[in-house]
Amino acid sequence: MDYEKIALEIMEEITDTDEINENMDLDLFEAGLIDSLSTISIILLIEEKMGLVLQPTDFERDDIATVNNFIQYLKNKNEE
Repeated sequence: MDYEKIALEIMEEITDTDEINENMDLDLFEAGLIDSLSTISIILLIEEKMGLVLQPTDFERDDIATVNNFIQYLKNKNEE
């Protein structure tokens, strides 16, 4: 499974920008590209693209703060 591709697709859809491709360590919260309400959309897209069932409490803010963190989260979650 290409976690980087999935993470980028999800975050591009949520943030409506491809700026995240240039800096995958950009803090998306600090940049104002995502907020706490975005987490629900992220969960729905993870479920759609990966077939996982998640709850909002299944991840911390840091898990989705950067694309690189998000990639690692997806890898770890899929291995559970």
